[in-house]
Amino acid sequence: MRLTPDAAEFAALIIFLFTYALISFGRLGKNSIEMPAAALLGGALMLVTGIVNPQAALSSINWGTILLIMGMMMIVSGMDLSGVFRWISSKLVRAAGTPRLFIVYVSLITAFLSALILNDAVVLIFTPVIIASARKMGISPLPPLIMEAISANIGSTATEVGNPQNAYIANISSIEFHVFTAYLLPVAVASLLFAIILAIILSRKEYVRSEMRSTEHQDEAGARVTFPMYFMAGVVFSVFTGFYLLPLSYVPVVAMVGGIVTLFALPLITGRNGQELLVKVDWGILLFFIGLFVLISGIESSGLLQLIISALTSIDTRLLSTVGGLTVLTSVLSNMVSNVPAVVLLSPIIEKNPTTRLWLSLAASSTLAGNATIIGAAANVIVARGAAREGVHISLRSFMKYGLPITVVSLLFTFLFLQFL
Repeated sequence: MRLTPDAAEFAALIIFLFTYALISFGRLGKNSIEMPAAALLGGALMLVTGIVNPQAALSSINWGTILLIMGMMMIVSGMDLSGVFRWISSKLVRAAGTPRLFIVYVSLITAFLSALILNDAVVLIFTPVIIASARKMGISPLPPLIMEAISANIGSTATEVGNPQNAYIANISSIEFHVFTAYLLPVAVASLLFAIILAIILSRKEYVRSEMRSTEHQDEAGARVTFPMYFMAGVVFSVFTGFYLLPLSYVPVVAMVGGIVTLFALPLITGRNGQELLVKVDWGILLFFIGLFVLISGIESSGLLQLIISALTSIDTRLLSTVGGLTVLTSVLSNMVSNVPAVVLLSPIIEKNPTTRLWLSLAASSTLAGNATIIGAAANVIVARGAAREGVHISLRSFMKYGLPITVVSLLFTFLFLQFL
């Protein structure tokens, strides 16, 4: 099936909007639609209509991202089987004591770790911990899960190693690590403080004292440290060290090596069947990203993306050379094609008149804009899928209740800090 250029652009737009709606709302009429099914359907429609050919579809898939998530999920499964999550959950419940303090701890921990290592890896590990902890406390895991995703995105804003788009910008702009952090750490801190305050206010009605279970008598088994737990702690430490010390291109390989070591060694140590570890891997999220990559490839192949580029370059160049104008454009585009493609798309425009503030505006706004919706950032999708596997549904409405105001205010902080400081 071969479409004319105009028809291809129109078809790509319709397919994109239809898929976006399915992913966001998770329903088609009265029937629920899983996120992987929606993304794969969008990718399949791009193939069936001829907008993307099979070879282009295969080459469009970012296998580095797929390998990173697969390897980290194997490690997460190993941590679960070894009892690491049970132990961390026991300690976290004892330390938190109240739902609001629990939200504060979750936000601070995920933001801090996401500034040091890839935020997607952080949420893969902590989503099961948060759900287990919330259930021990007898409270809804929904607010802390949403804040986990939001805080991971905010924390990753502060450094060049927090997320892929920051690393890309650092590479092509040659901004030094300490300069990048000096500018964007205040943005991240201010955004995180606002996010925590808003979360405490919004969760007030959901958390009432009567819901709390006593944490005085936690099961002793959860407090014991075993050799398999030490082994998994060593795997996680080694993988995170590799993330931090090696170039970004090695990150997927490091994650897969950690996953393979876990898959091979943990059954030997514990005597458990390795199939138990594989069953716990969320293969659906890998299918989701594969479908999403093909969908975005269709937008590019149809010429729709080129139309967006033309529209952007036709805008008054004075607007694109300001922090405020670039922040708005980046935020909108990031929610259309996700943050990494948006950064790749806008980078050539900035390179015509590069300044440190514009590069940092692109980095911060592309990341923080991802907090607006569930599919705005990979970390959000990972949290939503991990929660769904445990029977916790994060709806578009509930996520945007927290994410949208936090996004608006954090983008305002970005503008103020980069424009006037």
